[in-house]
Amino acid sequence: MSQLPAAVRRVRGPVAAHFLAQHALSPEDAIDFVPKDRVERWWFDRFRRIGALREAEPGRYWFDLVAYHLDAQAFSRRWVPIAIAVSVVIAAVAMLFYRG
Repeated sequence: MSQLPAAVRRVRGPVAAHFLAQHALSPEDAIDFVPKDRVERWWFDRFRRIGALREAEPGRYWFDLVAYHLDAQAFSRRWVPIAIAVSVVIAAVAMLFYRG
């Protein structure tokens, strides 16, 4: 696994792992895929929704790493400032209880 590029190692989910293992990273390399269970169906639908899983032809899909990472960056831009603000509020509340 350490021989893979960092962009590939950071991808999460069993569906993504399946596509990466099959090297289905372009329309020419698309593979047949049908989710086996509820968990795979959830990941499959999520990746389709964000544009990371694309259909080359009916029933044959490929994984778009660029779209996946653009979505991850958008998620970070949205949630990191909120997490920082919550952390500061928690620290401020904790300081109220400090008796020094």
